[in-house]
Amino acid sequence: MINTPIRILVAEFIPSFNKGELAILNGMLKSFEAVGEVEVTIFSFHPETDRARYPHSVKIIDVGYSLYLQRRLHTRSKARALWDSFFAALQHLLFMFLYRILSKKTLKIMDKPLWRIYCEYDVFIICHDEVDCVNGVFLKFSPLYISLLAKTLQKPVVIYANGTTQLTSQIWIWRARTKRLWRILARYILASVDLITVRDEGTLLYFKEISRDKVPIYHTADPAFLLSSALQKRVKEIMLEEKIEKNERLLVGVAITREVLSEAFKNELNPAIRYKKAVKEIARLLDKLIEEFSSTIIFVPHSIEPYGYRDDRIVAKDIYRVMLNQHMTRVITKEYSPEELKGLIGQLDLLISCRVHAAINALSMSIPSCVITRSWDQRANNIIGKMMKQEKWIYNVENLNADKLFALITDLLDSSNEIRKDLPSTVNSVKEKALLNGRLLKALLNSRLKTAG
Repeated sequence: MINTPIRILVAEFIPSFNKGELAILNGMLKSFEAVGEVEVTIFSFHPETDRARYPHSVKIIDVGYSLYLQRRLHTRSKARALWDSFFAALQHLLFMFLYRILSKKTLKIMDKPLWRIYCEYDVFIICHDEVDCVNGVFLKFSPLYISLLAKTLQKPVVIYANGTTQLTSQIWIWRARTKRLWRILARYILASVDLITVRDEGTLLYFKEISRDKVPIYHTADPAFLLSSALQKRVKEIMLEEKIEKNERLLVGVAITREVLSEAFKNELNPAIRYKKAVKEIARLLDKLIEEFSSTIIFVPHSIEPYGYRDDRIVAKDIYRVMLNQHMTRVITKEYSPEELKGLIGQLDLLISCRVHAAINALSMSIPSCVITRSWDQRANNIIGKMMKQEKWIYNVENLNADKLFALITDLLDSSNEIRKDLPSTVNSVKEKALLNGRLLKALLNSRLKTAG
């Protein structure tokens, strides 16, 4: 019997201003309940920011401090990003080298908190969400050297509910003619980790192809499906604060991103002009929804990351400025927790979203959703389309046209009663798959304890 908490290190960064990422983190914690009592620590470059937004049970390790790196990841030049990644990898390799010679005495030489946590924790988790299993995120190639470090320390390492797409089949920096090298490194990592769970069928097939079907890979689901909603009392308070009335008018939530809109109108070479044209098209769509269905439009910011192209509030304001029916539109600018946003989305009649995790929130609350996506981005097709059986309501932004999108949404509204009736059973099935991540982790840890015993 295990009498002490299992110590789990989430060895990568989860940006706390992105509420979809926070929903994943909350879902991961929910799935860890299958393991029993746990102590969870996560990497952070912005400990003050993250500590205020992460769940209180999560501990934070200041990786920038431990690795002598600057903290502002998103404002780095390419040269600085390359140096940070190289310097972090070099320190990990040095620690591995010294540990093979000196064992835990290495901590007297490399005495920063990160190295002690590596030695003390029971399992490392890498590659959540769509984190590339070779390139990693922010600190490039981190999955590679963290998995090597885990072997040196004889600790299990787990790829957890990953959703990699084929677009990542390139080595960061070079980006050209490196697909074969990426696949070799990916095959090595898949073969070296102790457990692989993937959140969708597309990733399952892709990883099986890379590993030549020689590695056990488990098809689970995105942990974000396990996120709880805020209490109804709190949701009512938010609606009052935001002046949103639940009446006979159709409540339409909107979560639009600059990244997606910038890929509309491909005949236009300038991304800024593509974005402006797409903004006008979305504004025209929303005006039609107001005029034809007496709708109230509510812009729901699912990411407020502090740089323009990732802040949904900036996109919402851009669209709002060119709308004709601004009086029937609410632009939410205040920051809310993932649970609060889910509760608010649960009050809607319909969600139009470029953000997959906003759509996950909606569908989890039986709210019909139209997802606007890019043709190369398979997340919506795999998770919302195949897993949630909502293929019909996925719209490729390359074909953006307000009239065609309005026609699709009209069909969605006509089908909404049937969708609401079918969603609960589908959601329950997907939640069970999401919980499977934790049960598989428990089985791995139990098997290692038996082997050690």
